[in-house]
Amino acid sequence: MKSLRSLVATAGLSAVLCVASFAAESEPGYVDVGQLMASAKGKFVEVNLSTGMLKFAAKLAARQEPEAAELIGNLKRIRVNVVSLDDSNRKEAVAQITSIRQKLEAQGWTQMVTVREQDGGDNVDIHVKQHGDDIIEGLVVTVIDHKGEAVVVNIVGNISAEQISKVAENLNIEPLKQLRVKIKHDKAKNKDDEA
Repeated sequence: MKSLRSLVATAGLSAVLCVASFAAESEPGYVDVGQLMASAKGKFVEVNLSTGMLKFAAKLAARQEPEAAELIGNLKRIRVNVVSLDDSNRKEAVAQITSIRQKLEAQGWTQMVTVREQDGGDNVDIHVKQHGDDIIEGLVVTVIDHKGEAVVVNIVGNISAEQISKVAENLNIEPLKQLRVKIKHDKAKNKDDEA
């Protein structure tokens, strides 16, 4: 009888997780980035935050960082992968990140920030999936940095450009500060074109 209960509980939990995973995958800002291959001896970090965890985090942040809490409360999913790069995984990780970037371009995502530093420096792209002029449904950050790490971040939810800029300023997130400048520049350019 205990094994039957365990089987039913496991099946129920699996069904809930499958439904939650399918719901996240059907969101416009979701991108299946796969999993970066770990290096032989280096760091491997993977973080997956669901809607429930993000709502909980928003409540915790509400007192000290109300702007960040508002942004977090509008999110549906955050996935972060960080791996160290060495000879055992560098080629595959770079190919995977290149593939992700190409996929985003093919699916109509907007490349908002590009950083290419010389002599093995940072290689960063930030892509956004926009809905209208002011709402971002998804954000993907891909990084191959000079420290020998690869990073892929996918943020899914409804995010306004103004929220991103406030959080970037408050939390000193440099690539997102550049995103704010780009958005403001694009808006000013569009107003000039209309005149």
